[in-house]
Order: sequence, then C-alpha cells, then structure tokens
Amino acid sequence: MERLVANSGVLYVRASLRPLSEQIKSQGSFLNFLETKIDFSEIMAPHFYGSRPFWRKRQHPNIRQTNSGALGTSIRKIEGSALSMHPSHAFVGIGPQVSRILQDHNQDKFCFAPIQELVEECDFSMLLIGCLNESPGFSTVHASQELLGLTRLHLERYLYRWDFADGDNLKTKIAPESPGCSRSFHKFYQLYRDDNNLISGDWEGISWIYIQSARNAMKVECEILTANPRFVNCGNLRCTTCSLRLY
Repeated sequence: MERLVANSGVLYVRASLRPLSEQIKSQGSFLNFLETKIDFSEIMAPHFYGSRPFWRKRQHPNIRQTNSGALGTSIRKIEGSALSMHPSHAFVGIGPQVSRILQDHNQDKFCFAPIQELVEECDFSMLLIGCLNESPGFSTVHASQELLGLTRLHLERYLYRWDFADGDNLKTKIAPESPGCSRSFHKFYQLYRDDNNLISGDWEGISWIYIQSARNAMKVECEILTANPRFVNCGNLRCTTCSLRLY
C-alpha cells in the first residue's frame, strides 16, 4: 500500500497505544512509528477529562488527569505542544494551525469546536488505530451533532458540571451540551466508503481505518443527521444519551 498523505499536512488521531507497544518500542515513539506510514506535519489528539457529575467534588483544572489514555499524554510531553483549556474535552496537538485553534478552546466553546474550526480553516485527515472495536467512529460525528444543535438536546448534560479557573477562582457551570454516546458511529463507515473517503488496513497486524477528508466526512454526517437525527443510536435502553434526548 502507498504511504498515506494527510490533507493540509494535518492528522487527527485516536488510538490505543497498548496494541502498538512493540512497534513503538522499535521506532522509539508513536510519532516516529506514524511517520513511517503517513506524511503529516501537524497532529492533534484527544486529551479529555470527562465532565464532572454534579454529586462529585470539584477539582481544580491544574490537577486533572486525562482519561483519554497514553496518546494525548505522550503528545503533551513533546516540547512545543499545545493543550486546549476546555473543562471536559480538551485536545492536544503540535503545529501552527492546530495550536492556533487550541489556544482559544475553553469553557466558552463547545466540546468539539476544534474539529469544526479546523475543518473550516483547512481540510485534514483522521486515523483510528488499535481501538476499532472498543471505540469506533470519528470525532467529526460529534462536531456534526454540535453544528446541528443536537448535543444541547441530550438531557444528561444537566447532570454534569464544567469546572474552570477564572484567575485565582474556581468556577463551575452546568454543561451546556453533552456529546454523548459514540458506540454506533461505525454506522457511518459504509457511507464514507460510498464517498470514496475511507481506507482500511493493518500495520504489523494492528487494524486501522483512515478518513482522507474530514470536511467530506462532516458533509455526509450532517446530511444523514439532518434527515434522521436518531441515526446515531446504540440500541441500549439504559444509554442516557440515546434514550434521553429531545429529538
């Protein structure tokens, strides 16, 4: 297979590094490993914390630990990386375009605003590797739901709080949205393929899927979600997102 080339040189990655431990060890780092497979000059990844349920104690942003795994943490350790200040859905990245967008991502922005803003500024590519089954889909779906106002109609948002620093003060507000469940995002895969926008394969036995154009992916997602907002539905009646929503 030919080397992949990220649109605009920007790559958004979601990954589980544990299945890639041998490859990472042999190459020295995950980024070194990626550079043997993909041409890119900037990278962005989740560095999420999760929203705080209202019944738990507040925690200062400076002492939070990401729940997004080792990828975001490893990128954050690289000199020159940028980390957004969003209370629940921070992103981390390297590169001028990515950094400029992340520096404005805080409690006044929606969770996946960097995805939407990056799509508007420059098209980019997306990789999902090492976690296809346990964490399917691409973050553009959340950005599309935001754009259509759907994330504000998830009732579970009233259970969560966003904690943020305002100078020396710690403030809290009710989460204005909840991105919610992503377990059924794999339903978009065939639609991406029909649009010639999804490539799949494996590297040394590790499966991956790749979206060449995040912009085209969001176009498809918005068309589907406009016609059928409940296209995203995991089927679990106990799911607080898929079952408790105002659409």
